[in-house]
Amino acid sequence: MKNETRYIVSDAVSIPVIRIASKGEAYRMVTKPGWGLVEWYSAEDGYKNPVNRDRSDKTQVMYCDDDCDGTIYGKDGSAFYILPCEEINMKDAPTQAETETIIYGDSDGFSFWTKGKIKIFVTYTEDGVIDTYRIENENGTHEAWETEISFEDLQSEADFWATDRADIPGTFEYMRKQEQQIA
Repeated sequence: MKNETRYIVSDAVSIPVIRIASKGEAYRMVTKPGWGLVEWYSAEDGYKNPVNRDRSDKTQVMYCDDDCDGTIYGKDGSAFYILPCEEINMKDAPTQAETETIIYGDSDGFSFWTKGKIKIFVTYTEDGVIDTYRIENENGTHEAWETEISFEDLQSEADFWATDRADIPGTFEYMRKQEQQIA
């Protein structure tokens, strides 16, 4: 099995959602400095720039970037949240073996690995494109105004590359194309 990408199509952009095939890769992405979500920072530069881990520097702390977040769900139903600009103590996180689902979001989109099921909750614009969205593990519940969809309901990678966003009603590109045809 290999990673699979699908897309949330909103009026402004198509947002990638990647199903990670490897639990180990997904776990490293959210827990290991240099893999995407977390980095070590030191008081030496005011906690401004990531540094290499130096166990002799007792001021070093692990933080999540300000445009990222992650959640590790344990098999026991627990959730360990990795939030932007907050110190992270990985001793409190489920181990890789204890992990049931991992969800990781950054400015480029979302990635997830799950042994169970992932739930995507969305609202739609009047034109039928996705307006709001959030991703949860199989225990997530939707609000009254949301619709639950599955990963498979998102636009496939083949459709993403074959379809011009200007041909999708509700997107900004479609509206611009319509305005140009009228003018």
